[in-house]
Amino acid sequence: MSFSLFLGLLVLALTCWSRSIPASPLLFPPSCNDSRVLSVAGLALQGINNDRKEGYEFSLNRVANVREHRQTGSSSVYYFTLDVLETDCHVLSKKRWKDCTARHLHEAVYGRCKAIFYINLPKRILYLPAYNCTVRPVSRKKIVRMCPDCPTPIRINSLDPGVSQAVSQSLEKVNKEIAVGKKFYLFQVTQAFSQWVFGPAYFVEYLVTEAPCSKSLPGSETCLQPPADSKPVGLCRGSLSKMNQDKHVSGTCKFFQTQPPSATGSHPPEHQDPPQLALPTPAAPLQEGPRGSVQLLPELVDENNEGGQENKSFMAFPGRIDLTVEPLGEVLHLPSRFMLEKEEMPTVLPFPEGLGSDGCPGPAENSNPLILPP
Repeated sequence: MSFSLFLGLLVLALTCWSRSIPASPLLFPPSCNDSRVLSVAGLALQGINNDRKEGYEFSLNRVANVREHRQTGSSSVYYFTLDVLETDCHVLSKKRWKDCTARHLHEAVYGRCKAIFYINLPKRILYLPAYNCTVRPVSRKKIVRMCPDCPTPIRINSLDPGVSQAVSQSLEKVNKEIAVGKKFYLFQVTQAFSQWVFGPAYFVEYLVTEAPCSKSLPGSETCLQPPADSKPVGLCRGSLSKMNQDKHVSGTCKFFQTQPPSATGSHPPEHQDPPQLALPTPAAPLQEGPRGSVQLLPELVDENNEGGQENKSFMAFPGRIDLTVEPLGEVLHLPSRFMLEKEEMPTVLPFPEGLGSDGCPGPAENSNPLILPP
């Protein structure tokens, strides 16, 4: 066999071998402070909030990590690790998280979300297939050291009589001053705090449902009990404080919209989204059936506990997403309404571990170490 023939066969064999082994997919590590990354991260977080059915909306404190897997055309799959803070908006309000306010430090709940997000600009597709969030309240002992007079949280299932009185008297005030032709009933207590000012003070937040009322006789009113399957219609906040024989009761409510707000709100977002990242039209909603959950952990055990050792099991935020374990990924099957051809379907990879870019994590909106995950 001549040398030239041998060389030709060798090149052919190497070519066939290289074609039979697909190349590893390339994960691009953009900076966590990149304007496009921040815009897409904001959309992903809004998708998480929209999918949840209980609790308070999360706001984006910082992008802790991000990888981008570029697909065919102008589309990408993003793998986000987001540090989040709980806001004062209930998820049932369906508000944009940028229109909500993060809670004060003494009542803060903080944590981390991992999310996979697919964006296809030409097809106007924004799709959240999976997420996982883990959050915990800030350490009460550390707050007391910093601010001994700040309100302290009360476990809402503690049956504290002060909480019950604050809710009932606040709700009574709401029904007298706000309700017209209907009556509000307690659905669920969501937050409770206590504080000593010149006497005991309680601050509560609670969901309410409603039932219609009718005037049976002049000056009298008959109100029905809400049905067993009634839904919350608003979030109320109230307080009860006592000093000697005097007491002060407050009660206000914010009622939920029956339909989610439009993509373009009346208030401009903090990070102006580029025009090409506008939310899709109502015909293509943000997500459809994402796989996700939120876990609430106990507050972090103080490092100066009796044993002198931090409880390590409470330290981690163990969010995981396991859409696939295939190293080269699998096809991400999107809902049929997106009308993608088979060759246009994106590929999803195992969620990457470790930091991507030198620009990660990005700067935090609130850099207090008490509310940044380790």
